[in-house]
Amino acid sequence: MPNRIFSDDQLEDMGTRTLDRLLQAIDERSPKHAKTLAQKMYNEFLSQHDGYRNWVTALLSEIGRRYGDKDLDEIMTKTVEAWWVPNLSVMEDRSNGDLAAKVKMFAAGLRGHLQPMSVEEDDEKIVVKMKPCGSGGRLVLEGKYEGPNGFLKISKPQKMTYDRADFPVYCAHEAAMEQIDIDKNGSPFVVVEPSKDIGKEPCSFIIYKDSDQIPQKYYERLGRKKPTVSGGPSQDTKARQ
Repeated sequence: MPNRIFSDDQLEDMGTRTLDRLLQAIDERSPKHAKTLAQKMYNEFLSQHDGYRNWVTALLSEIGRRYGDKDLDEIMTKTVEAWWVPNLSVMEDRSNGDLAAKVKMFAAGLRGHLQPMSVEEDDEKIVVKMKPCGSGGRLVLEGKYEGPNGFLKISKPQKMTYDRADFPVYCAHEAAMEQIDIDKNGSPFVVVEPSKDIGKEPCSFIIYKDSDQIPQKYYERLGRKKPTVSGGPSQDTKARQ
């Protein structure tokens, strides 16, 4: 067939998942090939990750510019709710209330951004930092908010910007996550402490072991009131057993 570009073997190779080729290389004890395929799989996923990241940020930017902050906030909250609430439900069901298991699942989700992370713990809390942030932080580092065609920075301090001015629109989904969790469950599973210089410094994802110990400021910045101390079992009851 003189008009063909690829052989049958080449077509089959293109249609084979990189994961399957990687597993085969491991089974065949070919570490060099396996490392090459691992890097290839990373590059393939990062390309998809960044493509969807840019698409979502462009969409949010267009909504904010066309319709203003109020509609952007409402749409942000509604769309975040569509994926954050099911995620929380899955973490709760699979962990059976074990905080350690929930933290591991949360960290596994963040690893999907393909960037190095640090995880620290003290008596009060667990703090996770991506170095750099694989989504919002890298958008800043890559200059995606700069220039006439840059993505939107929300100029006015408000709830969805943690009362900060010129806030990257992608990062505003964090406030929505906390707000939704507070309204549905009384307290947030995780609170975000944005860095002073987003992108250049890592933001902190903070999980308090006892929800009663979450500082009032994390409720107030979202226009919410911290519930009275429950006196009941803390989040880490099973983790301490």
